Amino acid sequence: MTVPMLLWNTLRLRSANPEMRRKAIEALNPDDPRAYELLREGLADDDARVRCAVVKAFAHCTDARSVEALVVALHDTSTEVREAAAIGLTNTGDGRAQRQLANLLRDAHPGVRRAAAGALRSMGWKPATSEEQALFDVALGHARAASFAGQAAVRALVTELKNDTSFKRRAAAEALENVDDPRAREPLLAALLDEDPTVRVSAIHALSKDFDSGVTTRLLSLFNDPDRRVKLAAAEVLARRADPTLAPDFLALLGDSSFEVRLTAVQFLGRICDPALAEALLPLLSDLDSDVRQAAAQALGTIGSSASIEELVLAMTDEERAVRQAAELALDRIDTNWAYTEAAQRASARLENCLNDQRGWVRSAAATVLARLQGPLSQPAA
Repeated sequence: MTVPMLLWNTLRLRSANPEMRRKAIEALNPDDPRAYELLREGLADDDARVRCAVVKAFAHCTDARSVEALVVALHDTSTEVREAAAIGLTNTGDGRAQRQLANLLRDAHPGVRRAAAGALRSMGWKPATSEEQALFDVALGHARAASFAGQAAVRALVTELKNDTSFKRRAAAEALENVDDPRAREPLLAALLDEDPTVRVSAIHALSKDFDSGVTTRLLSLFNDPDRRVKLAAAEVLARRADPTLAPDFLALLGDSSFEVRLTAVQFLGRICDPALAEALLPLLSDLDSDVRQAAAQALGTIGSSASIEELVLAMTDEERAVRQAAELALDRIDTNWAYTEAAQRASARLENCLNDQRGWVRSAAATVLARLQGPLSQPAA
């Protein structure tokens, strides 16, 4: 760079216009020894964009003192400057800044953490503690690997729950499912409100082993979530607890538009084994989804209420073989002599109507069931 040009850039660096100062920095030759002091002064500029330009210039400077300048920039108040400084140190390959870069693994900004981890990796840095290893893994985007550190990974993973990228927030929540630490509870509860439903789903599963009453209440509130996947995840997690006090909440899900949610609710209520629930489950024997109908028959068999016999007899004409078999097994569990009961006989008239059904398999199934019902009636006369 000629002396006149250097003087001209020096004048522009005194400009009140930050854009003018930034362009002056970019015009300097970083390898010119005379430009070093000008760049060094630029690190104290009031404008973060100017300081960023300075850091990027130092990153391409062969002067050994440039590393010291970049280390100073690692402590800048601007996230953009800190990130640029970490990237700049990656390019230099100088290992003198390893400790300062390791400290940035705890930075509040994900971009800074990522840049610091990238620089440390290029330098062959090795973490000294399990917590440092977890911070390093998370910053590099390996949340699952970080979870192997157990409780030492909580801080890193909790911080990642606030990442500005949804798939990284989701990865952090998924990793926390494998870490048993009460410090993760509140951050995960906050993640239940994440704008991305997949993050909410992952947070639900991460809280699945936490039986705190406050957690249960928050998961129950998700039965009203507008996203089907979130509602289903909350139902599946709470259904594993087989808590009878949750029955009213699951009863409300029997009319849900999602067959998977209805199925989960039916399966849960069947495990409660409360005869009072049988009446609510009977309509599900006519559900549009065959899996739900099958689960309803199985649940009614488990509950064992004789009030279910008539509808279960009719379910033996279902279009799905699995549902017919589930209905017959349920009847056998309720009463091995179910065909002799008045409830079963009451189903005869409705079964006879099925003999006129246009569908052949319905007529066939109805005839088979009627023959079974009529058999016991003829035995006493014989």
